[in-house]
Amino acid sequence: MRLFRTDSSDFSDEELLKIKESLGQIYLDVSSKLAPDDFVADLKKLTLSRECERCAHRAGCGGSWQLSAGGAFERDDGFLRDILGTLDGDLLDVGCGEGVYVADIAQQVEAGQATYLGVDPDEARVGLLASRHPWARYHVGTVLDLLQGPESFDHVLVLRSYNHLPDPREAMMRAVQLLRPGGRLLVADNVAFGLVRSKEHASRAEGGPGAFEHYRNDSSVEAHAVCDALPLRLEERRDVGPETSNQWLLQYRKVGHP
Repeated sequence: MRLFRTDSSDFSDEELLKIKESLGQIYLDVSSKLAPDDFVADLKKLTLSRECERCAHRAGCGGSWQLSAGGAFERDDGFLRDILGTLDGDLLDVGCGEGVYVADIAQQVEAGQATYLGVDPDEARVGLLASRHPWARYHVGTVLDLLQGPESFDHVLVLRSYNHLPDPREAMMRAVQLLRPGGRLLVADNVAFGLVRSKEHASRAEGGPGAFEHYRNDSSVEAHAVCDALPLRLEERRDVGPETSNQWLLQYRKVGHP
């Protein structure tokens, strides 16, 4: 049994407590990387030991955590990829820079069942994606730029980019304006999670070149509050909790004009 604690300037103690206790998002980092980038391979989910649940001293204790059975990341990410594999028509991908899911719609595009436009402000990342996926179209900029053009879309995707948006309310409003009547908005992102690492590993990571690049740590609760004010009907909602990974998902259909 070992005690772990890592101080962080990225989140308050209240946010960290919610991540750990309410959402149950604690993972053992089994990689040697400064930052895990393959969650399925790099992270193992931890769950609170059953003995802790009925302990009278639980409120004043950090708790004892053990490896969880099953693959939370594989299950939740697989659900999202299954949705992407069914999409057809004209697709807009807002914040496509990481390119995590671009390959999941390649079959529909190459078969002529869909078109794809990826938008991201990072020119270097867009160039890399264009070299890997020549069947796709890209725009260096933001979703706000597209209002100047005549295009509209059957699907707008905001995949693991919502918390990178400087102003999600404005971005979602623009996204809905670009949706055709009956079109679908799919938003998925991750909340922060706790990492269990050795002291040496944590020290190397904290001293690495990585920078905190999220504007916020919104969950499906905050994102739905933004989208619910728009002409959208909620069709699917998957929240983060102790039995899930840290990935949430919201799926809407446009019901009218802004």
